[in-house]
Amino acid sequence: FCMAEHCCRMSSGLPTVNVLLVLVSLVTGCSSAHCNATAPRSDCGYVGIDESQCEAKGCCWSPKQGDPWCFYKSGGAICEVYGPRTDCGYLGITQTECEDKGCCWNPLEGGAWCYYKSEAVPSYKVTSVRNTTLGIRVTIESNGQTEYGPNISPLFVDISMETNERLHVKIYDPNNKRWEIPSNVSPIPTPPSSKPKSPVYKFTTAPVGSEFWFIVSRLSGEVIFNSTATSQYPGLEFADQFISISTTLPSNPYIYGLGEHVKPFRLPLNEIVTLWAADVPTANDSNLYGFHPIYYDMRTSGNAHGVYLRNSNGMDVVISKTSLSYYVIGGVLDFYFLLGPEPEAVAQQYQEVIGRPHMPPYWGLGFHNCRYGYKNVEVLQEVVANYSAAKIPLETMWSDIDYMDQYKDFTVDPVNYPDDKMKDFVAKLHAHRQHYVVITDPGIKNEKGYQPYDDGLQADIFLKDKNGNVFIGQVWPGTTAFPDFMNPKAFEYWETEITTFHDKLIPIDGLWIDMNEISNFCSGACSSTSKEKRRGFGFDPNNPPYQINNKLSRAPLDSKTTAMDCQHYGNVLEYNAHNLFGLLESKATCVALENLLKKRSFVISRSSFPGSGYYTGHWLGDNHARYFDLYASIPGILNFNMFGIPLIGADICGFQEDTTAELCSRWIEVGAFYSFSRVHSDVNSAPQELYRWDSVAAVARKVLAIRYSLLPYYYTLFYKAHRPVSEQNAPSATVLRPLFFEFPKDVTTFSVDRQFMVGSAVMISPVLTEGATQVTGYFPEGKWYDFYDHTLLTKTGKVSMKLPAPLDHIPIHLRGGSIVPMQAAANTTAVARTTNFSLLVALDSSGSAVGDLYVDDGESLTAKEWIFVEYHLANAKLTSKVFGPGYQCPPLDTVTVMGVSGQPTKASCNGKPVSHFMFNASSLVLQLSGLVATMGEPLIISWQ
Repeated sequence: FCMAEHCCRMSSGLPTVNVLLVLVSLVTGCSSAHCNATAPRSDCGYVGIDESQCEAKGCCWSPKQGDPWCFYKSGGAICEVYGPRTDCGYLGITQTECEDKGCCWNPLEGGAWCYYKSEAVPSYKVTSVRNTTLGIRVTIESNGQTEYGPNISPLFVDISMETNERLHVKIYDPNNKRWEIPSNVSPIPTPPSSKPKSPVYKFTTAPVGSEFWFIVSRLSGEVIFNSTATSQYPGLEFADQFISISTTLPSNPYIYGLGEHVKPFRLPLNEIVTLWAADVPTANDSNLYGFHPIYYDMRTSGNAHGVYLRNSNGMDVVISKTSLSYYVIGGVLDFYFLLGPEPEAVAQQYQEVIGRPHMPPYWGLGFHNCRYGYKNVEVLQEVVANYSAAKIPLETMWSDIDYMDQYKDFTVDPVNYPDDKMKDFVAKLHAHRQHYVVITDPGIKNEKGYQPYDDGLQADIFLKDKNGNVFIGQVWPGTTAFPDFMNPKAFEYWETEITTFHDKLIPIDGLWIDMNEISNFCSGACSSTSKEKRRGFGFDPNNPPYQINNKLSRAPLDSKTTAMDCQHYGNVLEYNAHNLFGLLESKATCVALENLLKKRSFVISRSSFPGSGYYTGHWLGDNHARYFDLYASIPGILNFNMFGIPLIGADICGFQEDTTAELCSRWIEVGAFYSFSRVHSDVNSAPQELYRWDSVAAVARKVLAIRYSLLPYYYTLFYKAHRPVSEQNAPSATVLRPLFFEFPKDVTTFSVDRQFMVGSAVMISPVLTEGATQVTGYFPEGKWYDFYDHTLLTKTGKVSMKLPAPLDHIPIHLRGGSIVPMQAAANTTAVARTTNFSLLVALDSSGSAVGDLYVDDGESLTAKEWIFVEYHLANAKLTSKVFGPGYQCPPLDTVTVMGVSGQPTKASCNGKPVSHFMFNASSLVLQLSGLVATMGEPLIISWQ
């Protein structure tokens, strides 16, 4: 009990002296650290460590044959900077007062600044190493105890070389089955039958008898992960509800990912990043709706790698100036190291593990409108008519929970949204080639006679409490039960309810699934008045010994969600499966819609997990009508592209609070280029449809016309992200990209998070500051052209430039060397798809450019007719290669080429003279029109 209180126990015959000794130990530590060269040594180094490197770790150096030369001090208490901290201070304590107490002082956001020293106790020793088919198995043992329980012993460390660029390292208990994510929930790649032939990495580990560590590095020696203990953090700790492992990092590292949160794109240092799905309205720095335990590490060498920890339990991750540490409350350590070396390649390798993204229907890339607070169907009709009158594109109308009868899923309000009027409304949308999407929540009202509840009871698919009864929470309709999507029968149930709703009430085109963290208006069961509190190290899902920094306050895990001792199908605890709910509901919804509609599904989910992108898109949640939130949307959309969910956007103009005409104008300028573009607002804020201000309407018409003209380019990017890498000549994984994805050797791009790329060709440089009429943009190496007038902006790049940006203008630029396919703008995607194609070509310094185009019917689950066209321009000749069975689509009409060096005198298309061509000698732009070239046939266009 004494040691559980972080104190020391020393025997004494006098109770008073015993108390004094314990108090003294709190100040001085239980022992004094020193270098004892004659005592047994615990290895503190690694192969090749030298004296200066050893002493920099705070360890001892003394060469001795047969023993570690670099070893831990004896009996030492250390100031572990980035590990869990036990508070040693009080409100307002100063550094001097802290250190006078013999404690450690280090300001860290989210942790105690004054805290007790911790013992530098070696954790695991290597007892055996043996070869396996794909690598090695290391057995490690420990009789030590972490601050949060005894280490599990023995452990296996399986190192598997799966591909040339992917290494799999799994640390687990071989004797007792611990929670691991089932492969049918979040996929894992099939292991190969033999080692890869040319791996770009190497793996080293401690020899038998030494303290366990492992190092993953490139063949060049660049270290990817080094788990060796240092003076700032211990080695591996693996207790039942607390697992910790750390790695060194280069000084001042460039780390990205680890979502979901609202932070700068490059993750700040010396902060706790908490991963735990929670219904938090986009609070800065807090854990939010999704759970994505992958980080990208960008090195100044230009190399990138990713580290994916396949674990669904809550965790804190702390990134310092020289290290990264995990503190996980369950499961196993199941690492995938993705070696890149290009950042876009890391994203591809990650998707090979978790699954490639969903291919959205073409209409899903149009513009969407929603509001929480539309009172009745007549208001919906009015909004649609007003968009049409304002000539602003509107692809899809959405309904929030207003349409439901008393907020119950799969119902309609019989007074304000009667089903006959709703069917008529949706029929008119469909007649105009528009679409309709509604929200649904996982909470099912526990009301007998309510069919979805009765169906769920009969099928026995609801989440259970610890006693085996249906768990009852509370959401919008009142007390509710929740489908347990770990249960295969819940998929059948969900499909039945969606199908019945579609066939009998509203013929929806897609679904928006919300509140699926799970969100609960109670903390745990609504009927509970108290929770059992247990001390010590016995397993307790409701009160784990280590508390992650949930909601920035180390809030209980069940804060506004279900109880952690709830039981899922297969006796799976909510403690382990909590973060999987959004993924499972997304899968069930996607499958249900595709079985129902026999077409590609359109699903937008709030909660997400690795693999969610295979089924759904995402929006960034309940943001605010503030300029900071406008800025924060850019790191958000970039992160989710790296997480494998490229269909991503934020609520344009802000969800909460009243927006302004200026903010809404600036936001639609950015939001027009999100891959998922939707305006949405809260019932308590003023309406903000884009037609409500003349100035905003004018901006919306301008930028949405650009978006719709670029949809062939967006759709091609989605196809390339969706299609397996092995089937592509030039594969990609993302639609929206940070600049460093395209320019990984330019360190300046590593910190750019106020600009972004659409694919490799289009750069967006928005205004994100109130009142600004210009913006500074950074242009990496190469030629860059203005999207609007096609003039050359910079010939060489690697320069920052101030760009004019009045309120009705967003700077857009094209990268030299690019070919971008386009069609004419229209108010719906269906009409836009009927217009002729054009190619916008930006030549690089060698006069070359490349691009591609994918075309199909925009909705089939498996397209039987399609074309994929690769374009290449060099030496004043544009050629194409066509793949696929073919697809009948509008012809190519116009080719516009920027950066043409000389006045053309004649041009030809497939051997025939082109009579309509113009050349601007001032801007060096050549335009060839009236081509009428079939898209599905090879193309040769040349000029002299």
